[in-house]
Amino acid sequence: MSVNGAVVVTGGASGLGALIAGALLERGRRAILVDRDASAAERAATAFEDRHGVPVPVVVADLASIAGARAAADALAEPRLEVAALVNNAGAWSAGEQYPAADSDAWLATVTLDLLAPMLLTQHLWHRLAAVGGAVVNIGSSGGEGDSPYGSPEYGAAKAGIRRFTTALGDRTDVRVMAVVPGWIGLERAHRQLAALSPAEQRAASPLIAPQQVADRVIGLLDHGHAGEVVELLGP
Repeated sequence: MSVNGAVVVTGGASGLGALIAGALLERGRRAILVDRDASAAERAATAFEDRHGVPVPVVVADLASIAGARAAADALAEPRLEVAALVNNAGAWSAGEQYPAADSDAWLATVTLDLLAPMLLTQHLWHRLAAVGGAVVNIGSSGGEGDSPYGSPEYGAAKAGIRRFTTALGDRTDVRVMAVVPGWIGLERAHRQLAALSPAEQRAASPLIAPQQVADRVIGLLDHGHAGEVVELLGP
């Protein structure tokens, strides 16, 4: 990855995305935040700028819609941003009912956020990334692994798809597309969810994955990962 280029981090205003962006800046890289929450993104960018003394551009877009993903792609294509890498981190599933009970707009938004938006952003930035020997890291999920029942079929299907999307591009030599597939990441929300479980459920739950471990693996792949590489962080 060109050390002179910027790394786009989707969902970069908070949580894992902000941690990845911060880790990049700590290493002297440049970061661009993409987030649907304009206020949170501006606060995060200002905090990063104050700490690291470099500008942190913000692109406000809702990646749960195709229109939002296209708008983000158009904004990121601006040459002055000097995009050299993309971290497709933004992901979640819609609140409320899940497929098949969910309204089709709700489950389609989940699939768009977790699979279609990463594919679209990667495609729209491909020529720019190829020109600088750039890279893409997709954030998968243990929810997309295996063949057991899962609480959100649409999220599980999208995350299974993001892994296969990554490996299907493993023969490309112009842009390295890679992925990190973590288990339950120990962010604030996960700790709250874990605390709400019964003692028996807590004992049965998989250990939380340290967020910094995920961020470090993302940066490791950007630096020296190979096309199609998938790093699993699923716990013991």
